[in-house]
Amino acid sequence: MTVRVALVGCGTVARRVHLPGLRAAGADVVAFASRTRSSAEHAAREWGGGDVVDDWHEVLERSEVDAVDVCTPNASHGEIAVAAVRSGKHVLVEKPMACSVEEADRMVDAADRAGVVLMPAHNARFGRPFGAMRQAVARGDIGQVLSFRCAWGHAGPEHWAPDAGWFRDPALAGGGALTDLGVHVADVLRSVLDDEAVAVSALLRPGANGGGGERVEDVAQLLLRFSQGAVGSLQASWAVAAGGDHQLTVQGTGGTLHLDDRTLPTLLPAGGGDPVQLELAEKSPGVFETFVDAVEYGSPLVVTAADGRAAVALVAAAYRSAASGHLERLDGTDRGDR
Repeated sequence: MTVRVALVGCGTVARRVHLPGLRAAGADVVAFASRTRSSAEHAAREWGGGDVVDDWHEVLERSEVDAVDVCTPNASHGEIAVAAVRSGKHVLVEKPMACSVEEADRMVDAADRAGVVLMPAHNARFGRPFGAMRQAVARGDIGQVLSFRCAWGHAGPEHWAPDAGWFRDPALAGGGALTDLGVHVADVLRSVLDDEAVAVSALLRPGANGGGGERVEDVAQLLLRFSQGAVGSLQASWAVAAGGDHQLTVQGTGGTLHLDDRTLPTLLPAGGGDPVQLELAEKSPGVFETFVDAVEYGSPLVVTAADGRAAVALVAAAYRSAASGHLERLDGTDRGDR
C-alpha cells in the first residue's frame, strides 16, 4: 500500500525537507493545510497534486488520510498531534516535538492509547557520521567516556526561512536557538553516548526582539552531566556569522572521537597514535523512510516519541537553570524512561 499523508503546515521546512523526503520514501501527500491558503496552494503545486483545505481539522475526518505530517510553528505541535492520533492517524511531527514536557506526555499517552505511530523528525541522528561515532563508542574504541563538546549553529532562521518570522516569537516558537537547535544536539548526544543526561546548567544570550517585543535567545551554552559520569558542553547558536558550526568531540580513557564541518569522524588514539578515519555505512535510512516503513510494515522506529520527549525535557531543564541560576537535575521521568 502507499502511505497517504496530509501535510499540516506548508512553510519552508515542509517544502524543502519534508515533501522531498516523503516523495523519496514512496508516500503520497493527498492533502495540504497551512496557516495561509496561499502557502498550502504553493506546496500542492510543488508536489503536483492533492487537495488544499482551509482548516487542518478537516483532514482528520478523511478516510483516505493514513498519516499527518505536522510542520506548523512549535506551539501548535501538541494540539494537532493529539487530535490526529485520537482520530486514528499516524503522526510525524517536526522538531521540537513539543514546547513542554507536559505537552509531550499528552502526545505520547494519546498515541499509546490509539495504537498509532508518533515519531519526532529528529533527522540529525540519522546522519552516517553520527552513526559511526555511536558504533565506535559502543565498541569501546575510546574506552570509558569522560567528556564531550558539541555545537550546532548557523546564522539564524531568517537566513534560510525569511518568511518564518514566528521563530523569534516566543508565543509561537517556545524559545530561541536552544528550542530550535538544542533538541538536535540533545538527541545526538543521547544516541552517541547511549546515556541519559542527569543534570544541566545553562546560560542564555538574548537575541533580537520577537513578537510582542519579547526576546528569545540567540546563543545557549549548557554544561551537562550524564548518568555514567561523562561531563561536557553543548552550544546552540543563531549567531554563527560565517556558514555553519556543527561539531562533536567525545573524549575517553582510550582515545578521542572528533567530527566537524570539515572533518569526517576520526579516532585519535591515546598515546599519540595515527588518526583513524571511521568507516561510514554505505546507506542510512532517513526520517521519512523510517516513518513510512513503520506505518506500512510496522517496522521499528530509529527515533521514538520517548526520544523526542527526552530532548524536550533536557531543553526544559536548561531553561529552568538559566532562569534560576542553579544546576537543574533531570529525574527518570524527565529523561523519557518509559
